[in-house]
Formats: sequence, structure tokens, C-alpha cells
Amino acid sequence: MVLLNGSLALAAGVVLYVLARGLYVLIHRDNVKWVKEGLQIVFVIYLLMVVSVTLFPLALWIEPDLKALKYAVNLVPLISIFHDISQIGIAYGGDSVFMMKLILRNVGGNVLMFVPLGILAPMLWPEFRRLKPILLLGVLMSIGIEFLQFFELLVSSEMGRTVDIDDVICNTAGAILGYILYRLITALANKYRIKSLQQLFIGG
Repeated sequence: MVLLNGSLALAAGVVLYVLARGLYVLIHRDNVKWVKEGLQIVFVIYLLMVVSVTLFPLALWIEPDLKALKYAVNLVPLISIFHDISQIGIAYGGDSVFMMKLILRNVGGNVLMFVPLGILAPMLWPEFRRLKPILLLGVLMSIGIEFLQFFELLVSSEMGRTVDIDDVICNTAGAILGYILYRLITALANKYRIKSLQQLFIGG
């Protein structure tokens, strides 16, 4: 078995992007918008972090167990969340606090992971400054991650990967929450004429 580390993939991705984008900036330096360049670097690092968390470590050369697929795939909305809630006071020797922390970490982590998407996408691209495009982006990106995780399950079922519709729901909720935060910040920036925030969130 060979494991590809997520941190290594993250570092390699950042280096490759900086080199490629740096070359572009050198060639087109007269037309560079530095605020937008900075935001793009942040966005790329964010995407690479999501990939490193959701798809790594990547296992190679492991014999797949196709029978385990039925236990690792959930297509019924909210059932896994409600199941975990029902286990409070039962699982882990009746340790309710630990189980609640586990639920908060799983659900909250999936929500928070997509909050930056709902903030950064409209900062970079005007077409994402409406709710519907952000909603669609969040759904498609989350489904894409789940599809890749399903592919990993087909290749190797020993890494504890799961494919869960609840992850898509939580991820999408996170993107919407991020978009709401974006709208609140831009509204405050416009109301109080905070030029630095206006440039960053609207004119970047």
C-alpha cells in the first residue's frame, strides 16, 4: 500500500500555481490587478486545502472490497445525521458529550468548509453575486467531491471513505452562509462608505 499525503499535494499545488501565475504576471504586468491576484491566490489555496482534506491521504495499490460499498454510501437525506443524534447517550459507552462533539465536528466541519466559497467566489467573479449561482456552485462542487470519493471507494475501500448526501446538504448550506456574510459585509461597506472594503469585496 502507498499513501499520498494531502499536505504534500497542497504544497505542490501552491508551488505550481505560483510559478505559472507568476510567469503570467511577468508577461502581462501592465494589466495586472493586484487585489484580484491576491484574492485568486487565496482562492486557489482554499481549493487545494479542500482537496487535501476530502480526498487525501490517497491510497494506491490496495485491493478494493466492493461488498463494503453498500455500507459506505448514503443517498437518503439527513438519515446519517439523525442516526448520529439517536446515538447520543448510547454510543461510545454512553459518553453523550463526546458524541455531541463528534456530530458538531462532522456537521459543522462540512458547513464551515464551504463558507469561504460563498465569500470568495462573488469577490472574484460578478456572476456569483446572486444566490442562485452560488447555490449551484456549492451543489456542483460538493457533488464533484462526493463523486471522487466514490471513485476512491471503488479503488480502495480500506481508507474509511464515505459518500453521503448529507455532506452535500451541509456543504451547500456553508456556501449559502458564506454568501450571506458576503452580502452583509458589502452592505455595510456601501452604507458606511468604507472604500477599502468596497474595493476588496466589490471592485477587486
